[in-house]
Amino acid sequence: MKQGNYINPVYKLAIRDADSVPRKISYSQWSMYERCPLSWKLAYIDGLAPFQASIETVFGTAFHETFQHFLTVMYTESVKKAESLNLRSILQSKLRDEYTRCVQEMGGEHFSNPLQLAEYLEDGAAILQWFLKRRAQYFSSKDWELVGIEIELCHPASNKNPSVYWYGFIDVVMLHVPTNTFKLFDIKTSRNGWNKSAKSDAMKAAQLVAYKNYFSEQFGVPRENIDIEFFIVKRKIVEESMFPQKRIQNHKPAAGSVTQKKIQRQIDAFVDACFDQAGNKNADRNYVAVAGKGATNCKYCPFKTDYERCPKDARIRE
Repeated sequence: MKQGNYINPVYKLAIRDADSVPRKISYSQWSMYERCPLSWKLAYIDGLAPFQASIETVFGTAFHETFQHFLTVMYTESVKKAESLNLRSILQSKLRDEYTRCVQEMGGEHFSNPLQLAEYLEDGAAILQWFLKRRAQYFSSKDWELVGIEIELCHPASNKNPSVYWYGFIDVVMLHVPTNTFKLFDIKTSRNGWNKSAKSDAMKAAQLVAYKNYFSEQFGVPRENIDIEFFIVKRKIVEESMFPQKRIQNHKPAAGSVTQKKIQRQIDAFVDACFDQAGNKNADRNYVAVAGKGATNCKYCPFKTDYERCPKDARIRE
C-alpha cells in the first residue's frame, strides 16, 4: 500500500503483502505486450527500457496527488476545509518535488524548463479552479463515502497460474451508501481531452475493466455493484468557443460480462505465454514485433530506433 494515502480501515483487511507474491504484472506490462510482444520482452525480460520521464508524466503525478488530497480532506474532514485549501500552492509544491525526483532519477538530466513548468502549473490551477465551482456535480458529499485513495490491487491474475499476480493502484474508490454501489475512478490528465478515437481505444478501456474484475475478487464485491469511470481533465480549452467549454470529461467504458470475460481471456493468454507455473518469465519463446497500423505502436516505443534488436523490416504492420 502506498504510504500516506487514505483507505477506510474496513478495506485494509483485504490488502495483501505484495512483497510476498512470486511474480507481479501490471496493466502497463500487459498493454505493452498486447500492442507489441517484442517491446515487452526487451523491457521486462532483457531489462533494456530506460527510465523515462516527461513534463506530462510529472504534471500527471502532481495533479493526481493534489486532487486526491482535496478528496481526502473533503470526505474525511469537511467540504468547507477542503474548499479552503490553497490547491495552487499544493500543486506547485508537488510539481517541484516530482520534477526534482525525476531529474535525479535521470542522472541530473533536465527535460523541461521554468517557463514550461510555469505553464503547466497555470493549466493545473485553472482546472482546479473550474472544478471547485462545480464540485458538487462531480463529487457529492451526500450519500457518498470515500473508500480509499490509490487502493492497492494484488490478486492472482489468472486461475491458470497461481504464481502470477495482478498488481496496480486504483486512483479513487467511492461508495454510494444507499445502493451499496462502488465507483472506481481513474484520473487522466490530457491536453485537450479524449477524442472519439481515444474513447473507443479498447486497451485504454481495458485498464478499468480489469481493475473492476480484480477489485471484485479481492474485496468480495459483486461485479454488478461496481461502476467504472475515467475522470479526464483538460489542460487547454478553446477560450473563444461558441459553446461553454468543460475542463472535465467523464467517460464510462463498456464493462458488461462479455467485455469482462474477453479481457480476462486476453490476460490469461498473456500469463500462459510469458510465465511458467513458478512465475518465471519465458525467455525462450519467439516474441514478434508489431508496429500496427501506421506504425502507431512504434510512436512512443523506447526501442523504435533500436534497429539491431528490432529491425524495421521485421515489424509487422496491420
